[in-house]
Amino acid sequence: MAVTGKRVGRLDIRLVRGDTQRVGGRWRKRNMQTGEITPVDLSAWAGTLELRSPDGRELWWERACATMTADGYAICDIPANAFTGGEWNTRRTGQWKVFVRNPLTGERRTIGWGYWTLSD
Repeated sequence: MAVTGKRVGRLDIRLVRGDTQRVGGRWRKRNMQTGEITPVDLSAWAGTLELRSPDGRELWWERACATMTADGYAICDIPANAFTGGEWNTRRTGQWKVFVRNPLTGERRTIGWGYWTLSD
């Protein structure tokens, strides 16, 4: 049986300083023989949200995803006070990524990514 992961598409997001926000992704697999799409159970996986510089080289902020679901979602909460430091006055755009890691096998997958813009 041939099974392949669904391609992760780019999603650009706007983050608002002072607001509580949620960012995440969903992992599903397609059975190439039947065409059936099923979610991957992420309840035992660990997820992480990264906010990086525009070129992706510098890690500016990261947070563990608090919600990992059996129907393939990894959801990370951004608290309202996340971007209150002075360094965020110049960090206005960059790249974001949500990846998940299986703690038993070490397998790592990106399930959401794109570019972010920070506004007031």
